Amino acid sequence: MDRDIRTAREARAPTKRESSTHRDARDDGGLALEEPRWRSLLTSVRTVQMELKRSSPERQIGLAGNPAAPESALLVTELRLARRLPPSYRDFLAFSDGWPSFFEGASLLGTGDIGRRSPAESANQRWIARGRLLPFGADRTGTSLFAFDTSVRLGDGELPVVAWVGGLGIDCRCFTSFLATVLQLCRAELAAVKARGLLASPPPPGGPQWLAAG
Repeated sequence: MDRDIRTAREARAPTKRESSTHRDARDDGGLALEEPRWRSLLTSVRTVQMELKRSSPERQIGLAGNPAAPESALLVTELRLARRLPPSYRDFLAFSDGWPSFFEGASLLGTGDIGRRSPAESANQRWIARGRLLPFGADRTGTSLFAFDTSVRLGDGELPVVAWVGGLGIDCRCFTSFLATVLQLCRAELAAVKARGLLASPPPPGGPQWLAAG
């Protein structure tokens, strides 16, 4: 566990790519508005997952989040946790108060659940009990867990993210970077699905015939 959490992140400054906003939307007057990068990433993740869902309708993939959390719920949550939420995740909750079955069966936790103990966290209970990890996502079996590392508060107020997905350890600078990683994993899975579909497709009538080389 200690090996997985690299304290060198504390000294790493945010890169231009990890900037929290980018100019993308426009208001009615035609002026460019700043859209949070986490939101554009979330939209991209949903788009890819819609394609994955079409290929496997039986998969538990949540394509929509919960209604937005009011400011009062965010304040109560921060009082309960005795700390401020990372800015990007706070903004996410103000947009969607949690997201069921977000990735690999794990849900992003809303204001009513974040920081509360769950049986699914038993594998990392020692670190959670010490207050070092603040889980913000988990599945029901404990196979997948997303958590903030509260031992490091970055200069922009963000908290690093550590995650475990099916035995794979993921170490990200912040929630926005975590979403970028999820998007990469989803795109890789979709590419693999399309490749399998291409190989499984029969040749078109009258088209060239291919022989499998052994």
